[in-house]
Amino acid sequence: MTEATDTRRVAIVTGGCQGIGQGIALRLAQDGMTVVAWDLEDVVRANKGLEDLAATGSIHLMAVDVGSAEQVSDGVERVVAEHGSVDVLVNNAAISPKADGARVPPHETSLDEWERVVRVNLTGPFLACRAVIPHMQRRGWGRIVNMSSKAGRSGAMLAGLPYGVTKTGINGLTRTLAPAVAPMGITINSIAPGRIRTPMAAGVSDEVNARLIAATPVGRFGEPEDIAALVSYLCRDEAGFLTGDTIDINGGAYMAP
Repeated sequence: MTEATDTRRVAIVTGGCQGIGQGIALRLAQDGMTVVAWDLEDVVRANKGLEDLAATGSIHLMAVDVGSAEQVSDGVERVVAEHGSVDVLVNNAAISPKADGARVPPHETSLDEWERVVRVNLTGPFLACRAVIPHMQRRGWGRIVNMSSKAGRSGAMLAGLPYGVTKTGINGLTRTLAPAVAPMGITINSIAPGRIRTPMAAGVSDEVNARLIAATPVGRFGEPEDIAALVSYLCRDEAGFLTGDTIDINGGAYMAP
């Protein structure tokens, strides 16, 4: 397989207009990539200024619901038509519904919530991977990073049952796809963040936050930039020997055996 040789690679970041996704989009743009940040239409409309925040490179916004097979397929084809390729995919979009700011007890989880979370958090990454892999295969080079969670490694304590299950599923998706596409020059890895200071993590009481920080050896929550730095490495040529892995980044709150 020949490696992609364009000086400017093209990256899709799902859920790329806020939180961790926005941090990743900015970092990859600073790395010199053309970044297309996907998000829901109302989120995209509220974040037009993101295009002006990239220090180098360029960021483009696109309204795509990752739970829609049609929108994902059309979105990938539009990226290829407008930018020439898809070299990097970061599956970051996810939802974690709450009831009055708290998780729904697992045994009270509705079928509607279960199916909605699975559709976005697990089916969405599958659809995106399926759509981009043929384009990466033709170029003989690709990087896919799937966003998992500490909840997918040690169990969901603050998030609901479907969130924890889908994040565990992301790790399985990564391990199953990685050997199939490695001969094509494509690597696939998962990142499992701990508590990161984002809008999704907001709304928790000061008492809970203090308890979580006390359980984190480095003594703080993570920032989107912490995750973005790891994504940046995984998308480089130098990371070509790393695939099929789930990398924990949580300040020591969970250490895999």
